[in-house]
Amino acid sequence: MLRAIAESRTLADAATTLNLTPSALTHRLKEAERRIGRKLVDREHTPTTFTEAGRRLAAAARGILDELEQAEADAGMVDAMKRVAVRLSGSTLCGYGWLAGLVRALEVAHPQIDLEVVMDVALDPIGALKKRAIDLAIMPERTRDARLRNVALYRDEMVAVVPRGHRLTAGDHAEIRDFADVTYVANSTTPEIGREYTRLFKPAGVRPRRVVQAGHVEAVMGVVRAGIGVTISTRSTAEPFAASGELVLLPLTPGGQYLTWFGTCFASGPDNRAARDVLTMLARVTAV
Repeated sequence: MLRAIAESRTLADAATTLNLTPSALTHRLKEAERRIGRKLVDREHTPTTFTEAGRRLAAAARGILDELEQAEADAGMVDAMKRVAVRLSGSTLCGYGWLAGLVRALEVAHPQIDLEVVMDVALDPIGALKKRAIDLAIMPERTRDARLRNVALYRDEMVAVVPRGHRLTAGDHAEIRDFADVTYVANSTTPEIGREYTRLFKPAGVRPRRVVQAGHVEAVMGVVRAGIGVTISTRSTAEPFAASGELVLLPLTPGGQYLTWFGTCFASGPDNRAARDVLTMLARVTAV
């Protein structure tokens, strides 16, 4: 319960993760507070905030559950050296800056796990996960499916990527309405879950004048660099392409637009144990 609360924005989200009703979770929380004799959660704030006593117990809970999951994995492994492959895929623009650190960490903690990155399902990793085409998905939003476990990994900023000298570079940020009269360069003309269409364009009622499908991040950046159009990317993905100075990265709106990346895998089942181990390790790597 404490881990679910720590990994969720609200108690309602935590209840969904635990497959409980919000009232059932509230009852459990009150019973825990009665047993401890201390208030554990400040219910007046969003996102949910722990009290000092709650933070202490949540920290202990994470360590205890990690040890328990490792013990279960060890006990369930008939051959400790039996190799198992975990297929991972991220939604376009997840960056993969954490991949090298994850591979190094797995070599130490789980040498029997081989990691395979699957690129051809990037438009719908959750769909691929449910079809068992992959074992772990990295997405810019959580899924509400009670069979799946979501873990918040890291935040990234969404930025406008424009060629140097473009009219938008006259300001210190771009507004969503600025994209109504531009050629927009995208990986795909199919809107991706949790990306600019659902977060920005649709709520504002904005549609770019023309959309060019470039198919791949490198191709998108090359078309933008050539002055043919503009795009929206994550800062972690776009910064290497902007290092030469030919591209300019602009915040979206004065306060910026941010998204949280989540790791998602099946919450239970012996066949999914290795994916849960990888997700636990990925959460540690991205938290550093």
